[in-house]
Amino acid sequence: MILFITAIMPEAKAVLSAFPMKKMDFTFPLYETEDNTLRLLITGPGKLSAAMAVTAYLTRYEVSAGDVFCNFGICGGSGDTVIGDGYLCAALTELTTGKALYPELYTHPFSEARLITADVPVKNPSTPSEPEGNLPLLYDMEAYGVATALFRSIQPSHCFFYKVVSDVCNGTFPSPEDVVGLIQPHLNPLLGFLSGQETQFTSQLTRRNERTGSVLSLTKEFMADLPFSTTMERRLTELITYALSVGLTRRELLSALPERTDTPHKKREALARLETLEAFVKNPKQTGSQNVSSPEPDSASFLSTQQPEKKLLRPFRHIYVEREVLSHTVTKQFTERFKNAAVIPIDHYKDVFNRSRQDLHAQETGPALILAANHGTLFYPGAPVCQSFGEEHFMYTSCIMNCLYDCDYCYLQGMYPSGTIVVFVNLEDYFAELDRLLKKHPVYLCCSYDSDLTALCGLLPHAEAFCRYALTHPDLRLELRTKSAALPFIKELPAAKNIVMAFTLSPQEIITRYEHYTPSLKARLTTAKEAAKKGFSLRLCFDPVLDVPNAPELYTTLVDETFSVLSTEEITDISLGVFRLSKDYVKQLKKAKPSCAISHYPYTLTDGVCHYDTERCDKLLTSVKEALARHHIPDDKLFIWTPEESVEGDSHVNQ
Repeated sequence: MILFITAIMPEAKAVLSAFPMKKMDFTFPLYETEDNTLRLLITGPGKLSAAMAVTAYLTRYEVSAGDVFCNFGICGGSGDTVIGDGYLCAALTELTTGKALYPELYTHPFSEARLITADVPVKNPSTPSEPEGNLPLLYDMEAYGVATALFRSIQPSHCFFYKVVSDVCNGTFPSPEDVVGLIQPHLNPLLGFLSGQETQFTSQLTRRNERTGSVLSLTKEFMADLPFSTTMERRLTELITYALSVGLTRRELLSALPERTDTPHKKREALARLETLEAFVKNPKQTGSQNVSSPEPDSASFLSTQQPEKKLLRPFRHIYVEREVLSHTVTKQFTERFKNAAVIPIDHYKDVFNRSRQDLHAQETGPALILAANHGTLFYPGAPVCQSFGEEHFMYTSCIMNCLYDCDYCYLQGMYPSGTIVVFVNLEDYFAELDRLLKKHPVYLCCSYDSDLTALCGLLPHAEAFCRYALTHPDLRLELRTKSAALPFIKELPAAKNIVMAFTLSPQEIITRYEHYTPSLKARLTTAKEAAKKGFSLRLCFDPVLDVPNAPELYTTLVDETFSVLSTEEITDISLGVFRLSKDYVKQLKKAKPSCAISHYPYTLTDGVCHYDTERCDKLLTSVKEALARHHIPDDKLFIWTPEESVEGDSHVNQ
């Protein structure tokens, strides 16, 4: 269903004349088409009336997760607008308080503007001495009130604010007939766009409900009349969700269960049933069932039957810039590079980054960027789940938050409330703080944990700037972790052993399935070879190793392919570790990637860290270690993370 929200009757008449509707509520003017696909709400003028009417509607009527809301009407325009032009609003500001709200906008065919909501019609607005952003300014009396009411319970990505310029804030206002004439040409294009959004949202909801329905149905069938506790039922649901996501069928799952018995110990039988299912979904080939087609790489959804479409990176369409850094050199360079992007000034990056109910799925396809200044903590102690490689003063920094790549297993999706990339442009402050730290002790610094800095090196100076700083500070050992294959700056830098280029390597099948937008294995190895030849320290990261169908064979092949390109002498060291993630991050990962097997794997929990059980860890790590041994990798070059490290801290393991 699509709800048009207008303020005054002339705006409503434009909609009513285009779409036959009947009045369905007399408490406040609300109309609906006969097929129940389109509604029209008239709020009355002013942001308070608008907020009250929208709140009353949301309280009285049931809202579907696929519904779309559009505040539609006339507005005043600034000097660079033309009467009759229509705009989608990318920012909504209340004039008296300066508070702002930001709708989530992705691919659409319209021009964009910033909108200011005032209590009375604005006349002759003052012009800032320096322009803020590159979007025209509009003025109305309702939008901020509508947004305030909607955003309390509706996803911002489902809310649109479309305004048609009716005057240029000079005190001349259109007649009711002119309002209808101005609005009508915009109705069909706008309705076509909103209908497409509704179809997309409804389709996502249908798929989610189908998955949920299948899981619940199987859960009830597996439980039968056995006394499953709440914890056991939750575990059962997770196992079934994981099994379906890796391509196991209902028939295969049911065939793995033992026959019911007449034992009086029903609780034990329930527990046995749960344990049997868990063993099966982890090792379907070893269950002994005669009706199981194991999810091998040539038959499972992991690889062939549901191979994902190749995702394509799109240029940044929206760039939010803190007013403090509007004139910063990095800001100017970036906005000059993306001249077609909407530049939207903001007060603080959290106004956008920390919005509630963000659509992470949509943010994957239309990434936005925030340019900001970081005045908080700049350097942090390394986390226990990360390898310190024997370094005493292990630290990391987040000069960029979120990544250009989209890996299904990435902890960032559980760590941050948004998929928007935040870039802190005040690198001078980072280096000043590093100067102070280095006066106290040497530092081992990882500057590419919360983003892949090198993936952005063609757009932003951060990776190269940290490397150039390291060149003149020998007490700093700098690690750049990356999956990138384009590092043009390394050709311009002199060799530096205190700069560690750390390449994450995965089997090509894993890259295709789970590491979206990232370069191929072949491309990564080629770039790693170049870095080693140039004289940088080279680290290979077989981390995380994922428990996927046929994993030992896949990772053994990966090691062989790696050393067909690289020699042992070119490698400084190797990092090896299984997948592990905070339980809180896993919880968020399930929301961000609801159909991904990694989100629902039946993990073992140790002190708040989810990981594979000891047997699976040993099997995965052993297969990689044996492959490395065949290529004569010495023990002193191998660092291994095991589940015990999440409790005891990182250690160097000699084999």
